[in-house]
Amino acid sequence: MATGNTKESFLFSMVDMIISLLVIFILLLVVYLRSEISASDVAKSKTDEIKDFLEKKITELGLSGIHVEKLDAFNLAIIVPEEILQFETGKTELNQSARDFINKLAPILLDLLSKDTEAIAQISVEGHTDHKLRANVFNKFYNWDLSQARASAVMKHIFQNFSDHAWLNHFRKISLFGGRGPIECPFPETADEQLTKKCRTVKFKIRTKSKDEIEVMKASVSQ
Repeated sequence: MATGNTKESFLFSMVDMIISLLVIFILLLVVYLRSEISASDVAKSKTDEIKDFLEKKITELGLSGIHVEKLDAFNLAIIVPEEILQFETGKTELNQSARDFINKLAPILLDLLSKDTEAIAQISVEGHTDHKLRANVFNKFYNWDLSQARASAVMKHIFQNFSDHAWLNHFRKISLFGGRGPIECPFPETADEQLTKKCRTVKFKIRTKSKDEIEVMKASVSQ
């Protein structure tokens, strides 16, 4: 009898322990999910605010044809088509039209930093192309190199022409540039020109911080 009672006690103890562990696990999961939802809500709110700010400024300057797209809770993109930020075919140098445009857009991005520095984690410039290759070009990475060089030209222009801006140093610290080539272009090389030209863009992407990132930054500054 004693042996049976011992086994039953052991089983009850095991069941109690398992139930306790499950309860702890559920509580931790609830806390984690609530934290994630809270962080997502903060980012969503900040991203929406930034999107509204950019759209308002772009409208005020009469920069029609530019689309501000919210990618997710933490990211948005300013999509600038080829006819606004112009490069000559196969070239990476900014023409006068492109320089004039950047001179209007760059202050908006820099002013955005002064408006809400804590919320912005990164600003990047991406070059995009279609799948077409120029005549007598056999380098399969041609469009990748072209998009990289164009993104670099945009970033260099900002650095060189806004060196006196109060927020340029901070912009320099959190900015990146890169070429995406034709990776996001859904149209094949043989598609109509009116379709493929939609892929030839420059995107300015902005990533907002989560609630945790903001708190960490505040703590580091206070120390």
